[in-house]
Formats: sequence, C-alpha cells, structure tokens
Amino acid sequence: MTRFSALSLALVPLFLACSSGGEATPKGGLSGEGASGSANVGSGGSNNGSAPSSNAGGGNILDTVGSPQADAGDVMNGECARQDVNLNRRPAQILLVLDRSGSMKEKPSGSANSDSKWDLVVPGVNAVVTATDHSISWGLKVFPEGEGEECIAASVTSAIPVPIAPDHAAAVTAEIEATTPEGNGTPTGDAINAAVSYLKGLTDPNPKFILLATDGEPSCAGTTKGGTASARYAVQAVTDAATAGIKTVVVGVATTKDSATKALNDMAVAGQMPRPDPSATKYYLASTKDELIQSLTQITGQVSNCVFDLSSAPPDPNNIAVKVDGMKAPRDPAHMNGWDYTGTDSLQVEVYGAWCDQIKAVTADTVNFVLGCPGEIIP
Repeated sequence: MTRFSALSLALVPLFLACSSGGEATPKGGLSGEGASGSANVGSGGSNNGSAPSSNAGGGNILDTVGSPQADAGDVMNGECARQDVNLNRRPAQILLVLDRSGSMKEKPSGSANSDSKWDLVVPGVNAVVTATDHSISWGLKVFPEGEGEECIAASVTSAIPVPIAPDHAAAVTAEIEATTPEGNGTPTGDAINAAVSYLKGLTDPNPKFILLATDGEPSCAGTTKGGTASARYAVQAVTDAATAGIKTVVVGVATTKDSATKALNDMAVAGQMPRPDPSATKYYLASTKDELIQSLTQITGQVSNCVFDLSSAPPDPNNIAVKVDGMKAPRDPAHMNGWDYTGTDSLQVEVYGAWCDQIKAVTADTVNFVLGCPGEIIP
C-alpha cells in the first residue's frame, strides 16, 4: 500500500513513446499522468509502468500512477516544452533480524543498573519502529529459533514471524514484546541467509535492507559450532546479500569483546552500510537504550531520505520547480531547507529539512517536480 497519495516528477521527454489510443508508455521505466495527446521520442525498453529499481542515497523508488499522455510539456519535433508526470514513492523495506540468544539476558558490561541487553533492545527498537511506521515498511525475523541445542538446523528456518508490509509497526512491536531471549547459540550467517531468501522472494521494486541487531560474534557456521569459521560464514552471508542488492546494517548491542567487535566490523563493511565516521567502529554500537534509539534513528534516516532519480537531465537544470503540497520549495545549496541537485550531472534531486519531513509524513498530498525549458516561467 502506498502511503503518499501522489508524488509527481516532471521528466524529460525521452521517456515517452506512443501507443495506440493515445496512451504513451515511458522509456526507461517511468510513466505518469498528463493531458491528452501523444509523444514518440527516445528509445529503450518499457516496464509496463513500473519504476526502475534505484537505491539513490539509500533511496527512493518511484512508481508512477495513471496513464502518461503527451501534454504541453512534451518534446514535439525536437522542440522543448514543459512536462508534468504524477508518481508514487515506494518506501524502503527493512527486515529486522533480531538476536534472541541467551546472552541477551546479561546486563551490559559496566552498567550501573540491572537491566539486561534485552531490556534495552525491546523499548529502543519499538520506539524507532513506531516512529518510522509511515516512512518505512518493517518486518521481523528472530534467531535462533526455539530453545534446542546450539547450531542445529532447527535454529534457523524460513519462518518470518512478521512479514514486511506498510504500517506494520504494531505487528512488529507486538511480536518483539512476545519474544524471550532464550535461544541457544548465535547462528548469524544462517539468519542472514534466511532473510535474504525471503527478501528476494518479494517482487516489488522497493529498496530492501536487513537490520541486524546482535550482542556478539557468530557462534555457528551452519551446523558447525564455534571458531573463526562462524564469523567468516556470517561475513560471507552478508556479502552475498549485498551482491543480491540487499544491504545490511549492523547494530552491536553492548558489544565489548575484541573478537566480536572485529566480526561485527567485518559484517558492517561487507553489508555496504557502515557507520560514516571513519575513526569509529563500522557497526553501530549501542550500550544503552538512548544509544540504541540514536543509532536506529540515524540508520532509518539514511534509508528513508528524499532523494529522487531523474532518468535524463532536465532541459534547463536551472529551471526546475519542486512543489510539496502545492507549495514551491526553494532551491537551497546549503542543504538545510529546500532542494538541490546531489551531483554535477543534474540527474538526482534531494529535498531537505522540513520539506523532506513533509514528504516522508502522510501530510504531503503531492510532490511535483516540474522541469521547464530555457526561458520558460514555471507557475
């Protein structure tokens, strides 16, 4: 279910090709709404109205609504004019892979109170999942499963207690509340493999991520117990996920052991979503509930930003209007509160500040990107 009633992006005319009856199918994977008419320019394969899979900035996948028609903004006979197309934004999808091993019952090293690692995980995760319910589609997998022996096949199955879906925060938090940290061992690699298998089975083009929350190093390489092979096995699983287009963010819950730190660092790098601070650990370390909330907030902000891909550069990069709920956002090279291009090729636009907040909330009825021609005044 799309949570934004319309996100509109005016695209250059190289996306349109005529079809019978006056309905145009876009080249490059974008379609949208316009006035009556037809256009026939450009080349490339269509995708029946689906948006291309793009991970701009961790990013936004755009899906179009309606049937594209040539209007006053289409290019006809090589002449430029403005174009307007309505699109829907598809939210990022995150599968939370949560460690419920028995060590999560221990209190963090050096903690002054008796709260366990699990006690800080549950309220911290629930708070962030609830706060981002409208901008991220959440799902949940816990590991190891059951309370049997360590590193057995039954420790990780294909079960997904809460499948990914829009507005699914309540289901995720309820399942976490009902979960207990009674699992035996830490079969991280198999948990990642199961998560990837599930995510690859989803056919929508939304960007997909794994959020791994664990308190230590892996202890299983398949059914083999312990040793450095377990860490290598988990790193390979994360590497394979990234190769499949699924990035992994790693959160270490009160992790202090050197070997655990190395394993989590290696997984964070392999997952292609390491912490941006080069002087710190590559994974997100959380030893208190507040630290966990801060880390998760930073992570979710990265994957639910307001970056939009243009499949071709605008006719005039300096003549573009970005309208949120019918209001023009200012261009802001300072990247504080407005919009700007993210590179030198004018192929990506990012919206910042309160304008982005409005887009990510359900209050923004429409976002309209209008690409005008040189000298044209965009109302």
